[in-house]
Amino acid sequence: MKIKRIGILALLAVVTLFSACKTEKERADGTVKEVIDHAVTRLYKTLKPAELDTISERYILQFLSAGEREILATKFWTFHTNVPVKVSVMRDTAQKVVPFWLEEAGFKKTKLVVKNEEYTYEVWQKNFEEGDVELGINGFDKHRPVYFISVAPQKSDDKLEITHVYPSEYNVSTLKKGAFTYHDWDGLVLTEVPAELIGQTLFTTVRGRAREAHLVKAFRTTDTPSSAHPDQVILTWSGDPRTTVDVQWRTNAEITSGKVKYWVSGTTDTLFKDASAFKMEDRLLQNDRYIKRFTAKLGNLKPGTDYGYSLSSQKDSWEAKASFKTAADQKDNFSFIWFGDTHFSEIWGDMAQKSLQRHPETAFFSIAGDLVTTGLHRDDWDHLWNYSGKTFTTRPLMPVPGNHDSQDGLGAGMYKAMFSLPENGPANQPFEMTYSFEYQNALFLMLDPTLPVPNQTKWVEDQLKNSKAKWKFAMFHFPPYNFEEPYDEIMREWCSLFDKYHVDMVMNGHMHYYLRTKPMFAGKSVDSPSKGTIYTMSISIPGKQERWPEEEYAVKRYKDGPLYQHISIKGNKLHYRCLDPEGVLKDELIIEK
Repeated sequence: MKIKRIGILALLAVVTLFSACKTEKERADGTVKEVIDHAVTRLYKTLKPAELDTISERYILQFLSAGEREILATKFWTFHTNVPVKVSVMRDTAQKVVPFWLEEAGFKKTKLVVKNEEYTYEVWQKNFEEGDVELGINGFDKHRPVYFISVAPQKSDDKLEITHVYPSEYNVSTLKKGAFTYHDWDGLVLTEVPAELIGQTLFTTVRGRAREAHLVKAFRTTDTPSSAHPDQVILTWSGDPRTTVDVQWRTNAEITSGKVKYWVSGTTDTLFKDASAFKMEDRLLQNDRYIKRFTAKLGNLKPGTDYGYSLSSQKDSWEAKASFKTAADQKDNFSFIWFGDTHFSEIWGDMAQKSLQRHPETAFFSIAGDLVTTGLHRDDWDHLWNYSGKTFTTRPLMPVPGNHDSQDGLGAGMYKAMFSLPENGPANQPFEMTYSFEYQNALFLMLDPTLPVPNQTKWVEDQLKNSKAKWKFAMFHFPPYNFEEPYDEIMREWCSLFDKYHVDMVMNGHMHYYLRTKPMFAGKSVDSPSKGTIYTMSISIPGKQERWPEEEYAVKRYKDGPLYQHISIKGNKLHYRCLDPEGVLKDELIIEK
């Protein structure tokens, strides 16, 4: 029996060893994301919540397998060269921990230094034979100025060809003074480049890549985790506001289906609409990593009609009863409210709820970008919906993204997951970021200047040229008129079209102060709103300015928030008002056509 038992144990050991080797190989063929996903899952199982924020780089390296460390050391940045090359890694000197793989891979620190206006980079170099070059992660911290690289042939007369670049979405350009390295901060250009590096092939990147392996002080919690009950209910439009409305909500990940029951107010006949659902992950949100988000698109509604609705995420259980009203066919009277940067603020949430109580006739709301502070953190979004209460359960919210919603050059995936918006924007960019809609006699151009501005210009002109709307509005995050930062490209590409087709008002945020300009045409003030466009900028949170230089184009300015804007249209008259949370009038304008 002992012999048999030893044989069985030996066999189990061989099987276990084979399985371990197989797992190790599978991991070696994996990606950085897969390794970190697996590591996060194991960390949750291994450590108590209070211990997660105590982990160090040394602990992580011991925690990972050899195969996982190999992936993190080789799969972050890869490319192929046709000749032997020298690779230079430019690493921010302020980063406390040098990436673990850099010296292990044979890179040597040089005396060379590269600088921009904000950061100083030390240069590490290594020679590679022709073939594949594989580089590792920036680190386990979230050090935003991630390293960038340049490549040059070892023999100056070799013609270098670089192929199979991963990740492929970032430009390969030329290293020189004036070059930018981060696509999410292309205004930050190099000011000092050693002569021996000038002209080398420069690999650009985004600061968001620091998040790809972020584990040190990375874990978060949400104050409002999901449950089996629908919450975070909001309305939007992806179609005609007269005949459609989209209902969105959240549950925990275990709920597999949802539907909306809706009816014309005052009647007993009910209709039903199944919702689409998708699983949403924030791997560092330790108490609510996965949730389900639902979207139900209601169609064939009657214009100018009040509806009631309720939601079901479990069989025969109806909850979250609310109501909405479709846009009327006639094109004469309506009002809407818009906010500047909200940054998921409790102060803003209180103001939003009060604004609806004060203006119950409001048809919809808009936010001019920076809805949250970190668009990649779902707990930020949880705060936003928690603080706004039931404001958007009865009135649609039609936002545009800001630079905080599209964080660190990684895109606005979580923003897009939160909203069902029109997919009628420019064909050469992600849908729902730039879009348009009409409400009664007004056209709304909702633009995303965090994406390439010139790529949207033709679409903007087509929208304006083909619209018969009496009133024309444009909303986007970056303000063309402000005292902090010039936006020459927006002025050239978009404001010239606002002049040509007479956009009545532009609504912006970003600079954290309030501004209303004189009517502007071709960069200069004119004497009448009929001859120019009025530019407005607002802020939904406290935000006093340290500097306060004069702006000759300004009619009204405030250093401080929070403020909101209520716009009412009645036939040929537009009544614009800016108010504080208690309803005190801070600015007012009437335009008549």
